[in-house]
Amino acid sequence: MFKQRIALRWGDYDALQHVNNVRYFEFMQDSRVGFIESLGIERGRLVEIGHVVAHAEIDYRKSIGMDAREVLVNLWIERVGGASYTVGYEFTDEAGTVYAEAKTVMVTMEMSTQTVVRIPDDVRAHLQQGIRG
Repeated sequence: MFKQRIALRWGDYDALQHVNNVRYFEFMQDSRVGFIESLGIERGRLVEIGHVVAHAEIDYRKSIGMDAREVLVNLWIERVGGASYTVGYEFTDEAGTVYAEAKTVMVTMEMSTQTVVRIPDDVRAHLQQGIRG
């Protein structure tokens, strides 16, 4: 499982004095990029074969209040298919409080033609390293 620490900024909070729901999607994106980099996949390669969000869902369990300074995003790969893979996320604090659980289905796409393509074999091997066992 990959872990990403996200420092919370003043702008992450809303008028209800908790982290705004939209920010979680940004945290997911930041964590995916961190995960891809941890596997040795260069950002430049993503310009050729992109990893595009096809579906996203999130279940909010508990608000992250104004006193929080960071959130931990635990990320893992749930499934690797032909041209897509599913990423799981859990948002917690150091004590293990679960704030939200989420999932994205990612599709690999040839960016120059905007067509869906099979996950390249080397990328598939990297993704399979992240499968939660």
